[in-house]
Amino acid sequence: MLQDLDEKEWFALVFDKHYDYIRNYLYYLSGDIVLAEDLSQDVYLQIWEERTKINRDTVRSYLFTVAKNLYFKYYRRQNVKLNFVNSLAKEDNNESPEFILELKEFDRRLQLVLAEIPDKTRAIFLMSRIDSMSYKEIAVNLEISEKAVEKHMTKALKILRTKMDRKL
Repeated sequence: MLQDLDEKEWFALVFDKHYDYIRNYLYYLSGDIVLAEDLSQDVYLQIWEERTKINRDTVRSYLFTVAKNLYFKYYRRQNVKLNFVNSLAKEDNNESPEFILELKEFDRRLQLVLAEIPDKTRAIFLMSRIDSMSYKEIAVNLEISEKAVEKHMTKALKILRTKMDRKL
């Protein structure tokens, strides 16, 4: 099916199907949604420029590889610090001020601990926990083995358990 589409149709389909995953992956790496969106645009610009050379059957893996490489290139230049915002923990007016304060403190500590986790391990952890991706899906997207995904998850959970004093 992808082979039958002209370049513009193929690119539009790839963009629509994978943009959110690429943006989220870059967000998990960087902790900065604006940066993630900028780098996502750079990913698709590169895909467009190389569209004639890309194997259409493996475009998803290629997108993640390009995204990862662009992020690390940017990171090396800018030395970006993680500033992850937990969008799931929203304030609710029906909750007590003590609960809200505890939630904010937990979120602050979680952000600090996430910042200490190595980039690749953090990205894998967040892909699993936030995007609910299976280890196999993560392995395919990042072009690593499932065993490597398991090791990164074990490492992330160990760090989080140790630093957060809680079972996650």
